[in-house]
Amino acid sequence: MIQLIDSGAKPDAAALLERARQAIAARELPSGISLRVWGGRGSGKICSLCGRPIGSDDVEIELDGIEREGGVRFHSKCHLLWQEACKGPDH
Repeated sequence: MIQLIDSGAKPDAAALLERARQAIAARELPSGISLRVWGGRGSGKICSLCGRPIGSDDVEIELDGIEREGGVRFHSKCHLLWQEACKGPDH
């Protein structure tokens, strides 16, 4: 299991992108961009990438059609980084 980012200081984009790549390689996150997503006000649930709660003042993006307990959801910025990681390291 890939370790979540430390709950101290907010992680930077490079650390999150690397974590996304590792989680995809370990099959903890999907490797393909979902064709259907839901977006809305944060529910307080945990982001699948950074491990931090998605607060009501944040935008929450949830992937549709992903078979995983608890679903797959991201902060909007974490979603963008996961999408970048899905493209592979050469893009």
